[in-house]
Amino acid sequence: MNYNDKKIIIIDDNNMMLKIATKILEKYNFKLVDTKTNATDGINAINENKYDLIIADDMMPEISGTEMLQKLKSNPNFNIPIVVLTGNTEIPNVKNYYLNLGFNDFLSKPIDLNELDRVINKFFI
Repeated sequence: MNYNDKKIIIIDDNNMMLKIATKILEKYNFKLVDTKTNATDGINAINENKYDLIIADDMMPEISGTEMLQKLKSNPNFNIPIVVLTGNTEIPNVKNYYLNLGFNDFLSKPIDLNELDRVINKFFI
């Protein structure tokens, strides 16, 4: 798979998760895989760069992924798909919960490679 014209950002407060996700995403040959360890830095990067996809953890300190989503979507010109990446399995029907909040798709931790393929292909094919 070659998406060498696409740029994505992954926002997660867990450095190990960022390293794992970055390694997994190598096979897609993205032009850029950017990482940030908190939502504030993520929002700043998103406002400064043109990403094609955002993957964000929900359960982060200070600003959650859901709060970040609300801040980004409050801009009427914002149109980048945001995929939530979460290990939060305590919520019943967790995928629908996040889709109803306004995320464009859902990935659970640990990352399922088939689900990741589905999400990447959904937005880039």
